[in-house]
Amino acid sequence: MRINKTLLSGIVLIPFLFGGPVSAATKGKTSAFSFAVVADCRWWEGTWRNALAEIKNSTVDPEPKFGPAELIVVVGDMDPAEKRYANFKEVFAAARRVPLFLPVIGNHDDGDDARYIRDVIIPAIPGCVRRDGGACDYFLDYKNVRIVVIDAYTELGKEGVINQKGRDYAEQAIRSAGPGINHIFVCFHEPAFPRARHLDSSFNESPGDRDAFWNMLVRHRDSVRAVFVSHDHYYNRMRVKDPSSRAANDPAQFPDEEGGIYQVDCGAVGMTTVSTVVRVKIEGKSVSFRVVQADRGGNEPFRVREEWDLGGSRHVLPSSVAAPARK
Repeated sequence: MRINKTLLSGIVLIPFLFGGPVSAATKGKTSAFSFAVVADCRWWEGTWRNALAEIKNSTVDPEPKFGPAELIVVVGDMDPAEKRYANFKEVFAAARRVPLFLPVIGNHDDGDDARYIRDVIIPAIPGCVRRDGGACDYFLDYKNVRIVVIDAYTELGKEGVINQKGRDYAEQAIRSAGPGINHIFVCFHEPAFPRARHLDSSFNESPGDRDAFWNMLVRHRDSVRAVFVSHDHYYNRMRVKDPSSRAANDPAQFPDEEGGIYQVDCGAVGMTTVSTVVRVKIEGKSVSFRVVQADRGGNEPFRVREEWDLGGSRHVLPSSVAAPARK
């Protein structure tokens, strides 16, 4: 939760309508590729660089190979934003291919950090379609994937709770995806179903708004594959169909409900003792996930935490993932 967040108004890009321009280099292509999702790096520069280096070098990439990430999504709290973005550019300075960098506003990304994200980082994303030129809400079509990003702290939400305007924006972004988009991923900072921390002060602080948003996603489960969140600093995942169910709202449970939508809490890169990188591989209509983790620090080796797949309507998962003891 964040209080007293203020963004300066201003137009930095010409507004686009839904279904507007998409980079010709990515539109309609369906070749296999991967992207990475991280979160909550904040002032932990060494740990952040270590995670970026792993994304760049893929030192942990057993069969089936995921290959180099073509996108990096940061699901909030990358303050100080200018320094963390500079670290990204430094790590990838000599890379053969630099991933696109997609920020999500978190509860600590306020003031100068929010302005830097709004005015510098988002405008640098080729093909990004913003809600309007002064917003940090946008979507990006990349090959056969659409990534929808929601800022839940300004017009589309308050203190991490997405409001009806945000729900309408997300649904329009989902509905407007063309026939070449097979997979949609939705990104915002505070979890709908918190587990390790912020148990009563995340998106679930307003159950009515949370349930309405989740039910909307479930209605579009033919295209929405997962929601990426962070905020509580500990990796976990679940698949929820009924957001009001006892299992969805019990911090000790990690439901896996057929017909539901995945919530993947991407943990943190620095804000806890374990650094987490969620890798996603797209191959046609198939989606594979691999989670790699390292101890916090600048040169710690990564290891595979777990893997699971979505192949069309097929879901293959290992046993439920438990969160660490709450602190």
